Amino acid sequence: MQKILIANWKMNLDVTKTLQLARDYKKEFKLVKGVELVVAPSLPLLVSVENIFAGTKIGLAGQNVASYSEGSYTGEVSATMLKQIGCKYSLVGHSERRQHVAELDEMIHKKIVQCYSSGLIPVLCIGELLKDKESGQRDSVIINQLHKALADVDALPEKEIIIAYEPAWALGSGVPVQKEDLIQVERIIKRTISNLFSESFYNDKVRLLYGGSVDSKNVLDYWGIEKISGFLVATASLEATEFMNIALSIK
Repeated sequence: MQKILIANWKMNLDVTKTLQLARDYKKEFKLVKGVELVVAPSLPLLVSVENIFAGTKIGLAGQNVASYSEGSYTGEVSATMLKQIGCKYSLVGHSERRQHVAELDEMIHKKIVQCYSSGLIPVLCIGELLKDKESGQRDSVIINQLHKALADVDALPEKEIIIAYEPAWALGSGVPVQKEDLIQVERIIKRTISNLFSESFYNDKVRLLYGGSVDSKNVLDYWGIEKISGFLVATASLEATEFMNIALSIK
């Protein structure tokens, strides 16, 4: 399947730094062949970043999407709006939103539905907390997150989905997942998705990413693991050359 690298800039940059980073990406991207590059900037700057990326193949993603199509939901942005301003993807269920704004599984399920109804491809983020890892609950947490997000989604299994495994304890910590653990998680995801839909759906329509302290020094530790199609990158995406070095490593 198509390799993909998603840069999640989160809320790390102000306006000036965001636009400069986008310009730096535009200069560097021509070196990369065979890898789909996607950027998720802060919402207010999506259009400005899209304008900078004009004439390139760098795609856009929302960092978040509303669980409703329209209405009196102050501060929310619909999937339709994201699509209209040029997004192809949206992150859904990022661990920081699960933790900091109490984003519940029911909301995440609705966001998946909204993405498909508006023509966006959801990037479903799943993963355990440190306490889940330490208590041996990793597998059950992942299975539960997948079931609650994807069961009874009418668009599946016809449509494509991206699943990003990003354990919360590894984000920005400098302590990435061990290769052996990621291999185990891939098997859990495969079994769960195959039971929900089919193994052929998993093989043909699911792209699996890893996120969590990924950089150009360790990316090859994970590249080559069965089904890993790319990475969701945060800290290392805030420097254009570093991000492109990751892309060049997996091209």
